[in-house]
Amino acid sequence: MTALRGVLFVLLAVAVFAATGGAQERPLSFGVLNQQSPALTAERWNPLLHYVAMRSGVPLRLRMGPTVQETDAMMARGEFDFMFTNHNFQSEFDTLGYRVIARWGGDPIHGVIAVAAESPIRTLEDLDGRRVAFPSRDAFVAYAVPMVALKNARVTVEQVFAGNQEGALAQLKARRVDAAAVNSRFLRQYAERENMRVREIFVSDGFPDLAVIVHPRVPEAIVAKVRQALLGMKDDPQAAPILAGAKCPGFEPAKDKDYAGVRRVYRLIGQ
Repeated sequence: MTALRGVLFVLLAVAVFAATGGAQERPLSFGVLNQQSPALTAERWNPLLHYVAMRSGVPLRLRMGPTVQETDAMMARGEFDFMFTNHNFQSEFDTLGYRVIARWGGDPIHGVIAVAAESPIRTLEDLDGRRVAFPSRDAFVAYAVPMVALKNARVTVEQVFAGNQEGALAQLKARRVDAAAVNSRFLRQYAERENMRVREIFVSDGFPDLAVIVHPRVPEAIVAKVRQALLGMKDDPQAAPILAGAKCPGFEPAKDKDYAGVRRVYRLIGQ
């Protein structure tokens, strides 16, 4: 298993650079948060980054650690030039100087607590003492947001950490937990793909989807090229099949201030 994870990590690291033909000496690293397995992340993100690299002339190398915690540690060490995440808004990482340049487009995301369709659980109060799967303690809409709701409802649950969004839903599908807390976007996609019937017993307010952020060391001319390529995808017919394959609506303009609500919720749970 360790060897397989190493192979997957290497594939992530080289795929987009190879596609660009090495247009410049050092490809820039593009980190992606562990919402899915490394294999599914590569399947989704390599075509997106290939397009951005070709349009911008900036070679990009997809990178992520084998776990959420290791990916966040890489961000803390400054190993990413660009990154797709919202964990940078936690207090621990908020002083690193990363800034928002775009976000995943489409509707706002919601924190959802879901149960199996046939479950007798109907309310948050019914979850008291039950097992609930979360991706990790660092997740925003899939941990921080539902934990605030559970705290406000004075409900205590047994927390089961599944590693990523799909892992939490797989725990629910296998009936190893009574409920799963997840990102609304991943819930829709997983339920459709796995033909899984669920009932949502909690849905939060909406928040902007994850941001594309950039490290302060990246020259502004490079940032502008990458941002332009990202934002141009939704209006480019050549990008349409890539976006469809990634189930991505395109990217939209975003700024740091758009994530004030994300910071506030993280602080409410002490992060």
